[in-house]
Amino acid sequence: MNDKLLFHAPETFKKKIDIFSPVTGQLVALSELDDKLLNAGVFGPGAAVMTNSNTIVSPFDGTVKKVTPLDYAVELQSTAGLKCRIKYGNNTHHLHSAQFQCSLHQGDRISTKQALFTVNASWLKQQNVNNHCIMTVLNATALLGVLPTVRKYVEAGEDPLFSLYI
Repeated sequence: MNDKLLFHAPETFKKKIDIFSPVTGQLVALSELDDKLLNAGVFGPGAAVMTNSNTIVSPFDGTVKKVTPLDYAVELQSTAGLKCRIKYGNNTHHLHSAQFQCSLHQGDRISTKQALFTVNASWLKQQNVNNHCIMTVLNATALLGVLPTVRKYVEAGEDPLFSLYI
């Protein structure tokens, strides 16, 4: 699935869609994270942000498809059909969703910049959980590709984390 990760924009495409970052922080390539499933592309292409933010916001208007407290994650679908997964940290199962607060449920409508969930970033760091927010595209096979931003630092809900090419 990581074959959909682009290093430059395709020469021809029908549409480009910018997807905003769910958190503020420094951009990190998924390949730099110590996660075999992410590196194998199991969750699709995407990007990560090293952050100290406690609040993760929606990158677009859409619907909540799944909330996974043990994984500190949500799955969303945009009004245009994009499906993505947003996760905080890795190796969080042993924490039994402690310090994860989410009032959203499957089927709830969401809007850009709306809070999706909160975590206690400093507490998670004390538990040896990396302070990365990871966003991947679950249905990338329908795209020409996913191009991560060239920015080194992104603002939540303001700067694109990546662009989708259709």
